[in-house]
Amino acid sequence: MPHATTQPSPRKVVDVAIIGAGWYGLVAARTYLKLEPDTNITIIESANSVGGVWSKDRIYPNLVAQVKHGLFNYTDTPMPKEGATKNDLVTGYMIQSYLEKYARDHDLLRRIQFNNWVEKAERCPRGWRLRLQGSGSIIETAKLMVATGVTSIPNMPEFDMSDASIPLVHSRDLGASVDDLKSDDVQSAIVVGAAKSAYDAVYLLLSMGKKVTWLIRPEGSGPMPILPSEMFGCNSIAIGSTRLMSYLSPSILNSTGPICTFFQRTTIGRWITGAFWDNTTHASEKNAGFAKGDHIAALKPEVKEKSAFWCNSGLGIVTIPDFWSTLRNGNLKVVRDNITDVKDDTLLLESGDMLQADFIVSCTGWGDHFGMFDAGTRKELGLPAFDNAPPEGQSKEDVAWEKHDAAATKTVDERLPFLTQGPELKNPKANTASAQRRWRLYKRSIPLNLALKNDRSLVILGQIHTIQTPMVSEIQSFWSILYLLGEIDLPDEATMTREIAEWNVWTRKRYISQGQKFPYCIFDFLPYLDGLCKDAGINSRRKSNIISEFFSPYRPEDFCGFVDEYLAKRLPRKSLDDESSVESL
Repeated sequence: MPHATTQPSPRKVVDVAIIGAGWYGLVAARTYLKLEPDTNITIIESANSVGGVWSKDRIYPNLVAQVKHGLFNYTDTPMPKEGATKNDLVTGYMIQSYLEKYARDHDLLRRIQFNNWVEKAERCPRGWRLRLQGSGSIIETAKLMVATGVTSIPNMPEFDMSDASIPLVHSRDLGASVDDLKSDDVQSAIVVGAAKSAYDAVYLLLSMGKKVTWLIRPEGSGPMPILPSEMFGCNSIAIGSTRLMSYLSPSILNSTGPICTFFQRTTIGRWITGAFWDNTTHASEKNAGFAKGDHIAALKPEVKEKSAFWCNSGLGIVTIPDFWSTLRNGNLKVVRDNITDVKDDTLLLESGDMLQADFIVSCTGWGDHFGMFDAGTRKELGLPAFDNAPPEGQSKEDVAWEKHDAAATKTVDERLPFLTQGPELKNPKANTASAQRRWRLYKRSIPLNLALKNDRSLVILGQIHTIQTPMVSEIQSFWSILYLLGEIDLPDEATMTREIAEWNVWTRKRYISQGQKFPYCIFDFLPYLDGLCKDAGINSRRKSNIISEFFSPYRPEDFCGFVDEYLAKRLPRKSLDDESSVESL
């Protein structure tokens, strides 16, 4: 049963507030309590259950994670295998049940205010004041951890639905709409968008026997590469979780030393790197059967070479054995066009064509999940604009960052020449739409401007896209909490600025349009974790020998007990009473 709505008191004062009860929010709460057991923590969650994207209302029958069992859980809490697919992948139902049990076992459920939305987050003498939508309730907290995730606010299409007689739902609400879609009243459906959720929605509808028209806008970055679940005799995610991959995927986080020099700055090394990604892309396209030339060929990525490397439109993995055969044999039509208007049950397209349908599923991505902050606070926190509006002139800070970005571009080009050329794109303009999204978060978590004032009152969690969400969420949260507690020291301003600029330049070069939007890091999570562990004094090289360290996939269990390792050698915590964020406001 869904959790009942928790009615908060008009004004509540806590030590720590966490926004979001997904992978990041739950483990952040548990880790904070492990480090500081007497902390008064509250978690604000807009849904009626834990899980974020995996909450109960968002699960649907064919929702399967792109990860094999054993690779998608917290480090000290294995996930039960019951419910896994025939090829041992983890289902959405398994994840939701796992997170629910995790929250219950660690006494987190009583700390969560479900069905509550943070409408506004603003400064106050104590630290931060959160205003909850609708109830007028206020939470004041000394420390704020924002774990909203990127899939919380739907980006709805802009076409006019005022005269429509057919329903439209965003992919976020697909789980809640399954019964409606099964109805005999729905014979045909339109799926809009090319995100991974669109592939899942198309499969779901075709498996129900529906007629599906898949609309993908012509001016976007197009369809994404979809890797087979197994490559080279191994699970695709497992391959991506090896240290070898952290060298075959050029990363600014791993750009020094003899191995990187070989793979990225020698002719034969770059040839090996290129050959690996050529073979990976070939395996992806062969598995899809693009060479057959039927309607599925319209889903071939528009990056002409190494599409699986560049991930310009993102990257997916086949999670259901009959995925491509269902798309190939089902009543599916792929159309590159835009919807301009909907009249009754008829969609008017930009080309002048018309389509009739009984249902529209919008898989058009995600909107501004930092809407609780006003423009001034957002800028102070180094969070980007999400509305694509042109900036109002250039500030001195903007000019300074241009210089930092220019220096970072030179560094990235010198260390990672594989990225200097970039891919040949069918629609290069598609990659300029989000050019102003400049994140100013040190190590993807700490707002630079707050760090420079030693204001340890806020961290941003989860703004990093990798293939190992649970493990990254646990270690990033741990590192961020140590920062809030004053247990790690930060480098000087020049070092933090350089780190931020180099990351931003690198991710835009490495992952093209995806790197323009978010701190994309899909194959590069191990060097990221290395840096966090080093700061905390934790060993991140956790394999038994050098061969395993290089070729064996890193699994959550490899980091089991890392918090206890820290506690065993923990020094007395510095007092922040004399340098609290309250006095710096």
